[in-house]
Amino acid sequence: MNFSALMVPILMVATVPGAGEGRAPVGAECDDPRLVQVGDAPRLAVLDAGPDSGEPVLLIGGTDQQLTDWPASLMEALAARGFRPIAYDARDVGCSSRMDETGAPDWPAIFTALASGKTPAVPYRLADLADDAVAVADAAGVRQFHVLAASGGAATAALIAERYPDRIASMVLLMPGSGDPAIPVPADPKRLAALPAPPAADAPRDAIIAYRIALGEALEGPGPRRSQQEIASRARAATGRAWNPDGIARSGAAILAAGDLRATFARISAPVVVIHGLDDPLIAPAHGRTVADGIPGARFEGIDGLGHSLPDAVVGTVVNALVDVANAARGSDAE
Repeated sequence: MNFSALMVPILMVATVPGAGEGRAPVGAECDDPRLVQVGDAPRLAVLDAGPDSGEPVLLIGGTDQQLTDWPASLMEALAARGFRPIAYDARDVGCSSRMDETGAPDWPAIFTALASGKTPAVPYRLADLADDAVAVADAAGVRQFHVLAASGGAATAALIAERYPDRIASMVLLMPGSGDPAIPVPADPKRLAALPAPPAADAPRDAIIAYRIALGEALEGPGPRRSQQEIASRARAATGRAWNPDGIARSGAAILAAGDLRATFARISAPVVVIHGLDDPLIAPAHGRTVADGIPGARFEGIDGLGHSLPDAVVGTVVNALVDVANAARGSDAE
């Protein structure tokens, strides 16, 4: 099956009145007539790649990671190993609802609150992102599911495990942050400081694509890595669907406001594998090790040369890890 042809939203979960009506001009590729109304979540673009007989695995992306950013090779490999991959755009991402009515983060107030040990006020919280993810599973008719989460999506996964512990069968966490304030983010500030400022929401399409290409290149390690052609192709595809810098800020604020997540990760009881690039310039591999060390029975796999990305060369490692934790979950259920 050619999953590249399927990388369009085939299910929409929509219920927040008025949310998502003002998409960026670059988002023309989000038009899709196939909508269903479910629950109380914002409208979320979802790709349920099937087959229905497969074991469901919910793919939870990081900040501004669109459902089209998951490699087609990953979707194909998951289906070939008996899984049913379900990917989605989080709120404020891609073709899902823009939460403009919630306002912009007040960064000085957020950092002041964090410095004083208080919970900052943010447009929405990490718990809301966790609830959205579960709403996606509900809309797909899925009670229990495996999780494959990347970057900031791992924080969402941790909150799902805390709020809905019976829903998660197993987890593979890619390049997660632990929230440990002693481990700096970004891991390589000099490399990321060379990036241009993010374009405005109404910037020309070419400027947005150029920025996304520069960001993608900066996040790669020496190898395994994505090709320049793939990075450029993903940047064009993402920009065709949306560019929402205020939404990126709101999503980042939700994760930042959650603070230190080590105790939350430590309460996960499902089988877990953590995979982290040892040359990640954004989230240091020490974060991944910290997450794995804190979860009972979790395994850490570091990959030399890998940055903050998921190239095709790493897909086999990721899928094998998911098979391992799924087998462990089935074994524990049989006991």
